[in-house]
Parts: sequence; structure tokens; C-alpha cells
Amino acid sequence: MAKKTKEKNKNRNTKEDVLNLDNEIIIGIKTLPQPEAPKKKESKQKVNKRKKPIKKKEIVKTKNKKKIEEDEFELKLGIEDQEVKRKQNTKKRKTTKQQEIAKRKRKIVFRIVKYTTLLMLLIGGGIAFLLSSFFNVKQINTIGNSKITTEELISLSGIELDQNTFKVQTSKVTQAIKQNAYIETVSVRRKLPNIVEIQIQERTPTFMLTFANAYVYLNNQGYLLEVSQNKIDVPIITGFLTSEEELHAGNRLCMEDLQRLDEALQIMKSAKSNGIENLITKINIADKQDYILDMQAEKKIVHMGDNSNLSTKMLYINSILKENKNIEGEILVNTDLNNKRSNF
Repeated sequence: MAKKTKEKNKNRNTKEDVLNLDNEIIIGIKTLPQPEAPKKKESKQKVNKRKKPIKKKEIVKTKNKKKIEEDEFELKLGIEDQEVKRKQNTKKRKTTKQQEIAKRKRKIVFRIVKYTTLLMLLIGGGIAFLLSSFFNVKQINTIGNSKITTEELISLSGIELDQNTFKVQTSKVTQAIKQNAYIETVSVRRKLPNIVEIQIQERTPTFMLTFANAYVYLNNQGYLLEVSQNKIDVPIITGFLTSEEELHAGNRLCMEDLQRLDEALQIMKSAKSNGIENLITKINIADKQDYILDMQAEKKIVHMGDNSNLSTKMLYINSILKENKNIEGEILVNTDLNNKRSNF
């Protein structure tokens, strides 16, 4: 009997528990789960604690708190994200500026290297072309030479045929040609691709000096052009002061002789205007106050005096020559022509 009563009590407790669970499930839970086998007492107590009814106010408060916490968290996250992004952007900007500067530098260096290499290639190719046989000298032309032959001029220049025209140094050629006393000016030009032109201006002898048994040709600038045994048809200058050691081709008269030579040139110019220059064979320049002209064909010697009143003196000389044709004598026009006439 006692056993039966115990079983009955157990069945009652289980029923009561089931009923109580049903009531709680109806209030707090929408769906009813399948009844499970009874477990330990501790687990039932936990289930009972979990499934206590929750008030609406508490639910709202918890929801609001959660929302506020979530909003604060999102704000914090947003601020942190913005700061992180800002830092990243600043870093990116710095890196991008540095990268842009580096790129620009690389581009500049690349362009410099590119253009320098191109320039070097062009220069190298141009030099190789200019030094090719296409520009070898095939012809040498000379202009303005009468006293000096073409062969002498080419020999003086040192230019050789089949020599590259750009290897011809015009300054050296000019200096070499000017070693000849007859050469006054020189111009050396290249006529591409294979012609060299040498243009010169020669000095012409206007006087002679006597030197031992030879003659020294002299131009109107006082340059000694040549020492020769041949006499040419120009007046002979006597009474000069230049030493015999200086009488060599390429040299020049001393300063005193150059001044007197200039006055002798003025005398010859006045004689030419009066048509008597060809009669003068010698001019003595020893005395600046009395230049002496020797007219060998007319057998007369003229004392000119100084270099003043040349045109008047030449008129007197011309008239005396006509009046005293082929009569030997001296003509004196070295006096004061305003008060006295010339004498024969």
C-alpha cells in the first residue's frame, strides 16, 4: 500500500509540473515544444528561472540601452574609421607626392639620357660621314696670283690631293702662304665636297734698292720682296739708311726710310699726273730737304727740295724739259718759287 501511495504521489507531482509548465508556456511562449523526459531537479529549476515572464517596460529599456550602446559604438567606430582614413589619406598623399616627384625625376633623367644618346649618335654619324672619302680634296684652285705660279702656291699651302678637306687647317695654310714676301693677303675657302680655293693678293715692286751686285725689289709699303740679279723697269732708291744685314726678302725698311719712302711716293704720284714719271730712273732720299731725281734718258738731274708745292715744281720741270730737250744739266726747283723761278 505504501508503494501504491508513493506512485500516486509521484504521478500527481508530474501532472502538476506539467500543468504549471503549460501555464508558463502559454504566457511567455507562442509555440509549445514537445514534452521531454524529466531530468534532474537542478535543470528544472534553471528552466523555471529562464522562463519567468518579462515585463514590457524592462524589454523597452533594455532595447533602448542596446540601441544607445550600439549608436555610441557605431559613432566611436565611425570616428575611428574617419581618423584612420584621414591618416591613410595623408600617408597616401605624401607617398603620391614623393612618387610623382620621383617619377618626374626619372622622366627627366630618361629624356636627358635619350636625347644625349641621340645627339651623340648623330654627331658620331656626322663626323664619320664628314671624314669619309666623299670629302677628299680633288681640286685646288688659285685666284689672284701672277708673280707666283699655281704650283708654288700649292706647295706653300701644304695641301695635298686626296686629303680630307676638313683636315685642312685654313689658319695654318694662311700662315704658310704668307711666308712668301709677295703675298699680302690670303683667303682659303672650302667648296664642298672636294674643292679648295686659295685667293691671294700679291705685292708688286714699285722701287728697287741696290745691294752689292744685285737688286732688292721693294713695294710701296717698304717690304723687301726679292733679291735678284735682274733689273726691272722701276726707279732705284738710293741714300737709304737700312743696314745691309736687313736687306732680305720678307723684311721691311727702317722707320726713317719708311717716312722718306712715303714722300718719294708722293713725288712719283705728282710726276705721273704731269706725264713724266717714266723719265725718273733714280730717287735719292738721303736728304729730306732736297730729294734728287735722276732722269737718265734726258741726261738731267732735278733737285726737288722738300716735299712742298709738288704740283708747281712739276710744272716747272716739265716746261724746262721741253725747252731743253736732250741737253745735259741740272734743274733747280729747290728754291723759293714765290720769289724766284726754277733754274736749269
